[in-house]
Amino acid sequence: MDGDEGRIAEILNRLSSGARKTADRTSCPSEETLAIFLSGDLAGDARSVVEVHLASCSFCVEDLVAAYKAGTPVINESVPQRLVARAMGLVAEKESVFDIAARLVKESIELVRTSGRVMPLMRPVVRSEPKAALENALQVEQDVGRFRVAVELDLSEAGMCQVVANVKEESGEPAEGVRLSLTSGDREQASFLTRNGVVVFDRISPGEYSIAVSECGNAVGRIRLNLMLEK
Repeated sequence: MDGDEGRIAEILNRLSSGARKTADRTSCPSEETLAIFLSGDLAGDARSVVEVHLASCSFCVEDLVAAYKAGTPVINESVPQRLVARAMGLVAEKESVFDIAARLVKESIELVRTSGRVMPLMRPVVRSEPKAALENALQVEQDVGRFRVAVELDLSEAGMCQVVANVKEESGEPAEGVRLSLTSGDREQASFLTRNGVVVFDRISPGEYSIAVSECGNAVGRIRLNLMLEK
């Protein structure tokens, strides 16, 4: 076996080690084709066809990223960096976007949709507090990167919300020093580091927001928040 064949065989072994997740991939390039592509030996129209396919196929993108992360030197050297960056971005977004849409209705908050899990609010019961008061808050939880993030929305006053993010490590301990940055459009509204795992954004008016989650300057994921007023 010459050097080129050995290189392709090594890459093919990396691709084959992660069995394809579904049989419904008849339009995907074969593992042999992907291996040759990753080796840098697929040229001309054939290479262009694979690149076009990767732009729309998350399965093959995940195969490419998995092979790249496996650390085989020849893969790291031969894969175009622009393609790796694009693939990494697609996978990161798929894994780390947390969506919450809620409607502010008079003195309550209604959850419209979310990609997370609705969690019960653990609050002490006050005898004089009417049950309806609990309708002005909701809590949703989801994994963002390696963190478990619970977002609580409280109707602090008419038409305004308080957004509380509780960030935990995989161990369940509060995550310290994680930065959460709230933006609306292209404008940053506020940015804080977690203290005891918590960040609080006060007096948030209805609108569409993004909360970027980062650690030591590295992006972890983001929370897409849409607060709507009752029509």
